[in-house]
Amino acid sequence: MITRTFPINAPVRQMRLIDPTPEMWMDYQAFLDEFIAAGEEGILYGLPDESGDLEECILRLKYHTEGLDQANGCVPCSAYWLLSEEQTLLGEIHIRHRLTPALEDYGGHIGYMVRPSRRGKGHATRMLSMGLEKARDMGLARVIITCDPENVASACVIRKNGGRLESQSIVRDGRLTCRYRIDLE
Repeated sequence: MITRTFPINAPVRQMRLIDPTPEMWMDYQAFLDEFIAAGEEGILYGLPDESGDLEECILRLKYHTEGLDQANGCVPCSAYWLLSEEQTLLGEIHIRHRLTPALEDYGGHIGYMVRPSRRGKGHATRMLSMGLEKARDMGLARVIITCDPENVASACVIRKNGGRLESQSIVRDGRLTCRYRIDLE
C-alpha cells in the first residue's frame, strides 16, 4: 500500500467526489466562469458548446464514462466533481480507463483542476488521492500522470500521492512534459 502525505493545512473533512449531475449546472457554470475569468479556459474539459447547454455538457461527460462518443482517439474517461462539505464545487478530475500510445506519452490516465479561488489549500492533493481510489476500483494497477515541468504545484500534488518521475520527453507540440507513475497495488 502506498503511503500518502497531505499538507498540514489540507482540509480532510467531508470533501467527496460525485458524478457530474444536471442538478448542479448553476454551480458548474460558476466553476467554468471562474476559469474563463482567470484566462485558463484552455484547461477545461467538455465545455458547453456555443448554445451554452450545460445539461448537454454534463451528458457528454457521462457518455465519455460509458465509452460512447469516442471520436478522435478518445478513450473511456470518468469525470468526477470534488465537493466541499458546504457543497461547493472545488474541482474536477478525469480518469481515463486505458491509454493509447499517444496518451501514454502525454495526457496519462488522470487530469485534474481546482477552481482558481480555492487553490493552495490542499484540495488537489486530496482530490487526486480520492481519484486514485476510483482508479483502483476500476481495476487499474498503475496510473500515468503528466504535467509540464513549470507546473510545480501539480508535480508536488502528484509526488504527495506517491508519484515517481518516470521520464521527461518532448511532446508533439515541442514542449517538454514530465511523466509520473503511481503504482496502485
